Amino acid sequence: MYRLGGAGLAGALAALVVGCGGGGSSPAAPARTVPPGGGFKPGNVTFGVLAPLETARGQEVRQGAELAAADLDVRGGVLGQRVKIVAEDDGCTAGGGEAAALKLRAVAAGVVGGVCEDAAKAAARAMDGVPLLITSANAPGVVSAKRTPTAYLTNGTPYQSALAAVHWLAYSRAQKLAVLTDDDRASAALGKEVLGLSAPVPKPVSEQVVEDVDVSVKATLAAKPDTVYWAGAPARGGELLAALRDAGFDGTFVASAASESPEFIAAAGAAADGAYVIAPASPQNLPEAADFTARFKAKFGREPGSDALQAYEGVRALAQAVTQSGKVEPERNATELTQLDPSFETLLGGELAFASDHTVKYDNNLVLRVDGTAFVVENTLRSDG
Repeated sequence: MYRLGGAGLAGALAALVVGCGGGGSSPAAPARTVPPGGGFKPGNVTFGVLAPLETARGQEVRQGAELAAADLDVRGGVLGQRVKIVAEDDGCTAGGGEAAALKLRAVAAGVVGGVCEDAAKAAARAMDGVPLLITSANAPGVVSAKRTPTAYLTNGTPYQSALAAVHWLAYSRAQKLAVLTDDDRASAALGKEVLGLSAPVPKPVSEQVVEDVDVSVKATLAAKPDTVYWAGAPARGGELLAALRDAGFDGTFVASAASESPEFIAAAGAAADGAYVIAPASPQNLPEAADFTARFKAKFGREPGSDALQAYEGVRALAQAVTQSGKVEPERNATELTQLDPSFETLLGGELAFASDHTVKYDNNLVLRVDGTAFVVENTLRSDG
């Protein structure tokens, strides 16, 4: 969803593109455009990966980048040269992030990665002059136009998650909203964002921190909401939904991204059917990503997650910026990154563009609906057409 504040909500709703598809045009299995074993100019165009490489998520970032490089090479590389991926371990620390960034800054035309907030923030400040796409961490404070002029987030922020939820609630004609959260900082913050963005429609009528499910259900139903939003853990959310249905609640139940989990469905049982979850696009919920998923699994022997897809599209975006520049010149490439040709689309939802604060302009949140034991795409929430 586009980054709009309260006054812009009605206008954005008017422009909302409602559909049941996923992201943008899927890069199909690439057709070979260079002869096997030849046809490239000497040298490489190098892109970097910055991640905690000893972790599963760090490996996924690297593998997503490597698949992008392989796909680009099948299409002829970048500027006629092969694409090379160089990875540096940031150790998930600020010091490690800075050290890794300085190494990559010396050799890379652009960098993707940044799983851990502290490492990503330090890397973004050290990478000045070289484009850095932070593809996993999503705290808005990681980047800024002043302190990180060539670093950008490609993952939606918590604010955008809340905004996506409120857009869906308004589109669904919710009138009276109850917001329930876990007793932890992230859940509470998301709940507060949803409450702040939702008024005056839907009207917030109840706010509960769930410690005892039965107590929270009684308090929630006393407020007579037609919609309940859950911003906490999946198992507790499923338990809450089942209890609400048992108590007679027949309204709409909407949950945050954490509930895109088998734990939610298992805990809710039959009550899960028809519930909604607002979650970022991923290989698991994007039909358009089926070909990407098959290629990733064939190359690495396992299913890709969101980190892999974000890194894959990040490398593709950096390659597009270099192609538009006509040469490897990091500062020029960084400029082109902010004005990618409209024909360049990603699996994550069409155009890749950035807001003035260097967060992603159009996030990749989707509305998922529980159908039996599966999550299916109900709405793409894209307003950029």
